[in-house]
Amino acid sequence: MKSEPDPDARNLEPNAQSPETVSQPPFTEETALQFFVRHLEEMKWKYHRYPEKSGLYSIFNGDNVQWNLNLFAREMSSGHFLLGVNSLIPNKTPGERRVAIAELLTRINYELSVGCFELDLADGEIRLRTSLVVPGADITPGIVEELLRSNIYIVIERFQQIMAVMYGGVMPQEAIKPKEEKVETKHEPRFDFN
Repeated sequence: MKSEPDPDARNLEPNAQSPETVSQPPFTEETALQFFVRHLEEMKWKYHRYPEKSGLYSIFNGDNVQWNLNLFAREMSSGHFLLGVNSLIPNKTPGERRVAIAELLTRINYELSVGCFELDLADGEIRLRTSLVVPGADITPGIVEELLRSNIYIVIERFQQIMAVMYGGVMPQEAIKPKEEKVETKHEPRFDFN
């Protein structure tokens, strides 16, 4: 259905865009990063911005451990953005345990469907990275929440295994064995029914 021109509408100058054709501002790294900012503010988490990068720094306080988080947004190409969360394990791996930790992280990564642990062989730093590439227009609060949540849960789940290999002398394959379920034992009845 064709609409009639609005007689009260102002005449646009030549080459001016009509309201229907005004384009949205371009989606930028800052736009993408604001999804993380809003989520952290909703959770009332303190954070700091990196001055020269499109990233944030925060701290997660768990029951028995605290670690640093880096959250970032980087434009890849043609409107796609890499969103990511890095958790930095607070302890650096001693030189003599780096081979064992590398084996442990490889074994853990094989089991993970989301994210991956990484070891800096030069200084022993361990981090867990969860990330994804998504078109800017498809970024939602739910996506950034899941990136952050999955990252934190994986670190919580695997932290004791990492510490056991790093400081407890536990072998990597032993550290990742599932906890054995308690075996129910059959008790003899104290009396019989006739």
